[in-house]
Amino acid sequence: MKQTLSFSQRAASAAFIGLSIAVLFLLVGYAATFFFLVFGGIIVAVVINGLSGYVSNKTHLSYGVSMVLVMFLLVTLVGGIMWALSPTVSQQADELAQSLPASVERLKSHLSQTEWGRKLLDGLPDKPSQLLSSDGRGMGILTQVTGIFSSTLGSLVNVLIVVITGIYLAASPSIYRRGFVRLFNPSYRDRLLDVLDQCDTTPKNWFISRSITMTVVGVATSVGLALLGIPFPIVLGIIAGILNFIPNLGPYIALAPALLVALPQGTNYVVYVFALYMGVQSLEGYILTPLLDKKFVSVPPALLLFGQVLLGILVGIAGVLFASPLIAVLLVIIQELYIKDRLEKGAKG
Repeated sequence: MKQTLSFSQRAASAAFIGLSIAVLFLLVGYAATFFFLVFGGIIVAVVINGLSGYVSNKTHLSYGVSMVLVMFLLVTLVGGIMWALSPTVSQQADELAQSLPASVERLKSHLSQTEWGRKLLDGLPDKPSQLLSSDGRGMGILTQVTGIFSSTLGSLVNVLIVVITGIYLAASPSIYRRGFVRLFNPSYRDRLLDVLDQCDTTPKNWFISRSITMTVVGVATSVGLALLGIPFPIVLGIIAGILNFIPNLGPYIALAPALLVALPQGTNYVVYVFALYMGVQSLEGYILTPLLDKKFVSVPPALLLFGQVLLGILVGIAGVLFASPLIAVLLVIIQELYIKDRLEKGAKG
């Protein structure tokens, strides 16, 4: 005989569920960096696992040997590219860093000639010395430099944590999968394994898609800038390719230094560079990405933008970086576990 809960029991149950959800959100909010580091490690593990599995299937080597081979090839490939490009990139990066302040001053001069430009410049420091603290002893700059150093060091540590976590997860992925599935009812474990397989495929496909678009955007931008005669085409192309990792927002961030570099060449070149970047992004957004989405993974653009803004507010740059794969995985979970298993099965029943 089915036991009916009293009103007080139902109220207590609802309160407990509500409190649990609130605690979960607070935990995610306070430990957001931790969760995103783990998620980044999972993405790295999925990529290494996919490459290692592919090598193992083709060469019939064991998974462990294939993983060591993949890691060696990745390190060799990245190191070889950095070694080949480092002299040119280093020189262009130094020259770019030296030219940007002059370009900024030239931009200020152009803006000061118009009323709206003068209003825009209000509040900005007129002289570098104004960056000092009020006592004039330079502690303001010292504080800024210390903050930048700490932030850079923290970012490097986070990257190292993500990579090491990814390697550990990729070394024995089945242990973690089995351990997670054992938390649920045995009758539902096969279904969870199926969903986990789809969640495993999603970030892998997303990484492949992003890698292709970043490479195409970086190469196309470098070639276009070189043909226009704009200085530092390789560095600016690398910046455009890397920032294309951030959908929607990254390309416009990459446009800013290119416009500053083009400004001394004349207003026409600023227009040319703007047209080049918009053309490359149109090629990526309307041709390349739709073709890759059909083969790999697709996230609705508006949903992705909303997710980037929300996660950027809650988490910061990590939220913006990982918004795309995170939303893609959440869409798989919602589609499989909620829509198919609950709504559609409930409608059929």
